[in-house]
Amino acid sequence: MRTRLLFALMLFVAIPGVGARAQSERVVDCIVAVVGSDIITRSEVEVQALQAAVQTKRSPNDPLLLNKVLEAMINDKLVLAQAELDSIVVAEDEVTQRLNMQLKYLERQYGSRERLEKAAGMPMAQIRREFRDDVRKRIMIERLQQQEFGNIEVSRREVEEFYNTYRDSLPLVPEMVELRQIVRYPKVTEDYKEQARRRAEALLDSLRAGADFKELARKYSEDLGSARNGGDLGLVRRGLLVKEFEEAAYALEPGEISNVVETKFGFHIIKMLERKGEAIHPLQILIKIKVTGSSDSLAINLLKDLRRRALEGESFADLATRYSEDKETQPYGGSLGLIETQQLSENLRRITQNLSPGEISAPVKITVRGQDAYMIVQVVRRISPHPMSLEKDYPQLERLAVRFKQDRMYRDWLQKIRKSVYWERRTDCLPEQKGG
Repeated sequence: MRTRLLFALMLFVAIPGVGARAQSERVVDCIVAVVGSDIITRSEVEVQALQAAVQTKRSPNDPLLLNKVLEAMINDKLVLAQAELDSIVVAEDEVTQRLNMQLKYLERQYGSRERLEKAAGMPMAQIRREFRDDVRKRIMIERLQQQEFGNIEVSRREVEEFYNTYRDSLPLVPEMVELRQIVRYPKVTEDYKEQARRRAEALLDSLRAGADFKELARKYSEDLGSARNGGDLGLVRRGLLVKEFEEAAYALEPGEISNVVETKFGFHIIKMLERKGEAIHPLQILIKIKVTGSSDSLAINLLKDLRRRALEGESFADLATRYSEDKETQPYGGSLGLIETQQLSENLRRITQNLSPGEISAPVKITVRGQDAYMIVQVVRRISPHPMSLEKDYPQLERLAVRFKQDRMYRDWLQKIRKSVYWERRTDCLPEQKGG
């Protein structure tokens, strides 16, 4: 149930060039379904079937797969038609935020914006224009589904009935681990902060003396993502930049250059290229505030001392509440909760893979939301893979029972929509489905 954006672009991640070749080899496209005033073409089905084939290890030309993909696409368009009838509205800022998030993920998959643009066959600005409406439609579908089925609950009796009916076919509970963490950030010394400020002010003096902004950004900006493009951040809507940067940027007129602006990322110089309504197109030069080796040592030594104290009997949770600087877990004694080991980040998996319950890792360097930090991790307990039981695994069973109930209600709801929204499936364009 992903958008055409994700299916089309993620396709390039898995099998570069296949989508482009498939399109170039087809001379004539055809309509395989009509839903309301919208259509689904064979090429759209085949693009999504290619991605599904990678995930399911089946042939993308399998008639059963093609027809299942088509059914899913029809269902999506039916729900979208209902969302439009129900006047579901999505704010432009929400669309921008979701689109940015998806594109950043794809940039990470490719390693750079340039590689993504090359794979997609279009510049980033065009990618944004081409797929913005797809993202809006996906959010509308999700919002209506959440509105209809987001608050479904099940009773204890329903969970027990679900378990007794399906116990022999339920999946094993995977290996799980419960973790706690203490995180510390190296502190920036005033001397290093002042050095960074002076570097930024020297660059600002050069700009005021006539230096080319993009050239200085390429040479000196420490935001590597934008430096390659002369500091170009593209067209950005209000609310997507850190507060201090945004306030300074929105105060500029096209062609103006800001004073040095301090944010948590360092010192910025901003040049405004253009404004389009509530959107701005800025350039930036960023000079980061680097921590010193002694700052690292202070964070590491504190964590070593906390580890020693915990191993000698002090409560790790109490120490985390007092000393951890991770705002999300600190109030809860550093608890990361019970996590499936296969869902651990690569860092956490590496750090904890050889730790037994009660053991604590040595301090390790990590990156948290773009900032360097150090952490120690305690393994509270490990749970081996095992068959589900009502006594040990009720929360997981409850989630499965809720999902089962949602799926059943969703199918019934779709049948009602199929009776109220015009749709037509054409069978002369896809290979015939044989079997179920």
